Amino acid sequence: MAENDVIENFGLAFEKEGLPRIAGRVIGFLMLNEGPFTLDDLAEKLRVSKASASTNARLLEELGILAHSARPGDRRDYYQLAENHGERMIARARQRFQRLQQLMSEAADALPAARAGSRTRLREMQAFYEFLLADLDERMERWRAHKAAMGSQKSSPAKR
Repeated sequence: MAENDVIENFGLAFEKEGLPRIAGRVIGFLMLNEGPFTLDDLAEKLRVSKASASTNARLLEELGILAHSARPGDRRDYYQLAENHGERMIARARQRFQRLQQLMSEAADALPAARAGSRTRLREMQAFYEFLLADLDERMERWRAHKAAMGSQKSSPAKR
């Protein structure tokens, strides 16, 4: 598959997940190419406007997927994939789940006893988010252990 096709497939996949297609294309491009890249570079390579490249790079930076940097004496912004961008995305999801869990808890606490059905639904969602949060924490620990094991396998000499 050609690089442009891979990049476009990233765009389509991320668009299905609610992100702009261009944001997905930026991710695809950076997965395939070592960075950092200026906004001009991204706009040229992806054949989009610089404003679109900037808007999507800032969005991806907010999501923890891209890292922004600068160079002394250079006024341009540079972007590349953030270190541990997968873990950063999960950390952002965890924050959203925490906020929703807190919202469910506060809403249930605020309702009078006469609203038992509503309170039950809110408590069930609160328990759901608590379950997800505990599972995310466990999975991140497992991922980090797995990643460390993969790193130690790469650095150990091959057995003959």
